[in-house]
Amino acid sequence: MATVFMKWLETRPRDYARGIRLLTLGRLARLHTKIAERWIQPGERVLDLGCGTGDLVLQMAARGAAVTALDVSAPMLAEAKRCLEEAGFADRVRWVCSDAAMLEERFEPGSFDAVVASLLLSELPGQARLQVLRQIQRILAPDGRLILVDEVRPRQPVAAVLYLFLRIPLCVLTWLLTRTTTHPLRDLERMLDQAGFRVNRCERLLWGSLLMMVADPKDVPPGQGQTLPVLGRLQHRVDLRALALDLWGLFLRILPPYPKVEPGLYRLGNPGPESPVLATGNFDLTVRRLIAPLDGRVDAWVLVVNSSGINVWCAAGGGFLTAERVIGAIHASGLESYLRRKCLILPQLCANGVDGWKIRRETGWEVHWGPVRAADIPAYLRAEMQKTDSMRWVRFPMRDRLEMMAVTLGFYGLLILLPVAVFWPSLFRPVLLSLVGLSTFYAIAMPWLPGRDGLAKSLPLAVISLLGLGLYTWLVDPAP
Repeated sequence: MATVFMKWLETRPRDYARGIRLLTLGRLARLHTKIAERWIQPGERVLDLGCGTGDLVLQMAARGAAVTALDVSAPMLAEAKRCLEEAGFADRVRWVCSDAAMLEERFEPGSFDAVVASLLLSELPGQARLQVLRQIQRILAPDGRLILVDEVRPRQPVAAVLYLFLRIPLCVLTWLLTRTTTHPLRDLERMLDQAGFRVNRCERLLWGSLLMMVADPKDVPPGQGQTLPVLGRLQHRVDLRALALDLWGLFLRILPPYPKVEPGLYRLGNPGPESPVLATGNFDLTVRRLIAPLDGRVDAWVLVVNSSGINVWCAAGGGFLTAERVIGAIHASGLESYLRRKCLILPQLCANGVDGWKIRRETGWEVHWGPVRAADIPAYLRAEMQKTDSMRWVRFPMRDRLEMMAVTLGFYGLLILLPVAVFWPSLFRPVLLSLVGLSTFYAIAMPWLPGRDGLAKSLPLAVISLLGLGLYTWLVDPAP
């Protein structure tokens, strides 16, 4: 449960340790002390995955271990380094800013005697968890050990009800603040077994919502666990579920929770070792818009990257779809050891936030920016990934503008019409007519309105709308 609000605390590194201590009632801090004293020996090489602000790093360094602290957040690492410098142990720690899915690129096999991951796996999508565990198994020494601490669902009925009662409001609040959340782990022991570990100790705390496991690497025969972790085959379908998701995406796209596809690797048609890899975000409508014109026409791998359920353009601009997430998805997919030609096609609309050169440099893959519209991908592939000018241009035809009008009406219908209906019912009809009329006019006339961005174009219409409503209330007495 603490891991949910932890997502917000990660945006405030100075308050992170204090907040986690409060949320876990000090149990996590005591558990970290127990791990450092019981499972970490002086002189051992230890990797702290997702080290946060360094509470456990400090205790392991104080024990005399050679610690490598890894976290994807540079501000969190900076705060951890500051704390270690104040304590006088910074020289015993190696700092690495990296995604947990890139362990095999960062470290040689057998590099560590122990790996600690505290509140990390619950932040990762399902497929990435298994891939990270497999990489940990390879970088551990044969007699090494993995120590996991993470969130799980309590087993006792009363504790489970209390857990949900406290967790759901935290989920909503954290989502509103950060547009992300975490997921409690399930079947962790089975996942560890699949990754090549043998569990030798298990302990539950915080009424069963916090789990600590200690596991040893098993002897894994060569080639075991190398099959591609494909989540399924994507097909274009028209059914009630797809219709409901389309309606949600069309009218209430601005509001969470966004319909999502599980991040991971999917088949489109019958791809093979020579097939291209199409990357996209995990907003359900985005994935289905990609698949609709391609199903039956293209054989490709589809790499669904965790974009927090947001379309690729907005996710890239808002920092939810980054080069680091794409690199992590590539490593988690297992495609690197399978493909003969490592070719990744990124949506052109995510170029505002995804560094293609960084992906090339850190993975060795070819990176291409695909057409703006999915319907052009078959022609783009036939032309050996050469784009025409028409494939590069972002156009905003009437169909897209009408869709934007529907989204606007769906959002402002909730934001404006509901309060008006409750507190000023006599104004409901003029406000509704004003919203529909202005939204329709905006959709039709948008290309010719003054201004370069949508806000500048819509402000004059908003002023006209307010003046019209003011004139209406002045000329027509709304009171019964």
